[in-house]
Amino acid sequence: MKINYESNSSERIYQIGNVIRNSYEDLYLIVNKPEGELFVVNLRTDLVYGPYTTMDDLYHDVGDEDDVLVHAEVNVL
Repeated sequence: MKINYESNSSERIYQIGNVIRNSYEDLYLIVNKPEGELFVVNLRTDLVYGPYTTMDDLYHDVGDEDDVLVHAEVNVL
């Protein structure tokens, strides 16, 4: 995984496919299933949080005002 740590201060960082860094330097990927359920994957620990039915529910459980959007490129070999 290639990470660019220059943050983006966009208000809408909580979107499917985004990678977010928290204040503990953990990286989280927001994903969904076809049924519409949302999940958060901690890319450091491989823990999966969820399911959530709305992005608001997800944010209230794992989000923080100090979270920042990072630009990540995932390469599968």
